[in-house]
Amino acid sequence: MEEKNTNRGLFIVFEGTDGCGKTTQTELLRRRIAETTCRPCVYEQEPNSRNLTGAIIRAALYGSAKISPEAMAYMHVADRLEHIDYVLPLLRSGTNIVCDRYYVSNMAYNATEKLPMEKIFELNVPCRDALRPDAIIFLDIDPEVSAARRSADRTSKEIYDADETQRRVRENYHRVLDYLEAQGDNVIRINAARTVDEVAAEIWENVAPLL
Repeated sequence: MEEKNTNRGLFIVFEGTDGCGKTTQTELLRRRIAETTCRPCVYEQEPNSRNLTGAIIRAALYGSAKISPEAMAYMHVADRLEHIDYVLPLLRSGTNIVCDRYYVSNMAYNATEKLPMEKIFELNVPCRDALRPDAIIFLDIDPEVSAARRSADRTSKEIYDADETQRRVRENYHRVLDYLEAQGDNVIRINAARTVDEVAAEIWENVAPLL
């Protein structure tokens, strides 16, 4: 079980379909937390590239390696356990962390008939026990809007980029978030179809009371 430490930094997780604006909003929040608290606030992401598992997952995301959806789900958990070992000392030292994806993505993207989201949640229980997010910020956006953003921003495609896949993942996200709220996770749902400033303002309204 995660240790209770009043000086521990916040662990804020951003979630959403590809093209929802996570890259922009994570950086805006990271900077604002650092400026407001006068404490370090660092950006992290999953899968991370500090270990072999993370590198293999990233290769698979861009089609360079072929891995079954079920195997990918397990690999994400393995990568996450190593990532937690890295970030926990930072949090205990008082560093705040804004993280792009966590076990929520694992449940939304990797769920299949053979491996439903409830099973992926069970696989992630050790991760959740070690480090539960102080807030999960879900940037919600219509698949058509996110598709246009991805086309404008990306030079290479991921295996999940198909419009139908993104629609399915978005539907999964809503089921996953309902499930996690029932488990006691702090979920903040944000309409990400608005301007950057409007989205950032609503995120800050929800995060500021946690500082």
